Amino acid sequence: MGMGKKWNIICVEVFLLAVMFSQTDLMASSIGEIITTIADRLEADQIKSDVSVGTWPEEADFTGSIIAGIATAYELTCESTYRACAELGGNAIVYTAQGNFTPDEAFGLARLSNVASDPYDNVWRTEISNFYSNVKNDPNGTEGYLSFFAGNDPSYVVFYLAHYVVAAYYVDAVDKKIWRHGLISWLSRVDDSCYVPVMALGAATWALAQTGPLDETSIDPSGEGAPYWTTRKLSDLPELLSSHQVPDGQQEAGSFYWLFEHGDAGSGEPVSGYTEDTIFATLGLVAASQANPDLNADSAILAARKVLLDGVSSKGIVWERLSQEGAVYYSYASEMLQVLSKLVIPGDLNLDDWVDSIDYAIFANSERVSDCTTCPWCNGADLDHSGKIDFVDLVILADNWLQIMSY
Repeated sequence: MGMGKKWNIICVEVFLLAVMFSQTDLMASSIGEIITTIADRLEADQIKSDVSVGTWPEEADFTGSIIAGIATAYELTCESTYRACAELGGNAIVYTAQGNFTPDEAFGLARLSNVASDPYDNVWRTEISNFYSNVKNDPNGTEGYLSFFAGNDPSYVVFYLAHYVVAAYYVDAVDKKIWRHGLISWLSRVDDSCYVPVMALGAATWALAQTGPLDETSIDPSGEGAPYWTTRKLSDLPELLSSHQVPDGQQEAGSFYWLFEHGDAGSGEPVSGYTEDTIFATLGLVAASQANPDLNADSAILAARKVLLDGVSSKGIVWERLSQEGAVYYSYASEMLQVLSKLVIPGDLNLDDWVDSIDYAIFANSERVSDCTTCPWCNGADLDHSGKIDFVDLVILADNWLQIMSY
């Protein structure tokens, strides 16, 4: 029996079960609805004209971060207004930066390139490639560029470099390994004297897991870094991250502490529950899990998923704290889009939090699509992002068949 016929029989056998489950109210808002609500707000509030065109009110300096999120929303939903919004922001960055991109701008343009009609040949990719080439060819070189961070808080430097590293590997920059080594070197200086140590750890893990192995490489081979990193290796990063998650039964469970020692450093501020800390810690765990499926971080990721979703209001607003308190920034909402995109069940093509006959119907219809340029990854059916819909994608869908995201 051919695989296509066999798969059709499987679908018939589970159809009634799928219908039964589809009538159940799994949660008040699915991950797809939350993503759409956030993205709609970002698109609606973007400045569409005048000198600040393409940016967001009072957050022009964070345009790169915001377009990264809106481009991700387009990648998931194929909503053309999101793509137009991201491109408008990308144009603003290119015009104002004149080739000297900040970390979030480089990363944002990389995400925009990834949803272009041709991810390998587009203006966004060219701009980023030129940036890294210009840095390399400057008399001070890439090492000299990295030295400019001296004197800054190490945890912020790690956060910035993580974005530079991901973008450098995206365009296969010649000096990408130098950028990665620089990130590891700065990570070795992070401790609780820094502003956001756990967020830095999460961002570093996120970047390093995507760009190379989390192996036995020493984080502080010279022994000149912070004591926290003595004997630590890259392979220790996921476990370290997990150790900073608030456990079940405690207030703000599923979120992350902001200090390594889980206190408040005498500040009187809450010790956990901050949105960005949890976003980047979760991104780190997800990236590490994708690089090493034997990591067994599913329970930690699921706990983080719940608290993250609870941190978004019905209007798509994201606060400084997941309890919906503190400052509100569009960049928080964008970062939320980035992490939520990583928490979708593989094969959940309509983003309703489970994989069923509706997803298979989308997959089957997409198999007949010969051109995915109008919608990234053929309505999401190209699950492994190989550029085509094939047996590998079918296996991914089958492996997750009837999986439901529980809370």
